[in-house]
Amino acid sequence: MQGKYTTKDMKKASTKSTKPKNDGEIFKDGNTWKFKWKGSECGYATEADAKKGLLKVSGKIKTKT
Repeated sequence: MQGKYTTKDMKKASTKSTKPKNDGEIFKDGNTWKFKWKGSECGYATEADAKKGLLKVSGKIKTKT
């Protein structure tokens, strides 16, 4: 058994993760647009909706009550 042992060269992964490291950065995960905010991850169908959602959770948009 030991005579047939060979080694394999390991290569670094060529793809980079698209997930952001900072809160409020919008990224695409499959078909969903997402952003992280204070430990949570929010997902939307379109990038425009994700931008609106980010404005709402960040408190930079006024909502009617």
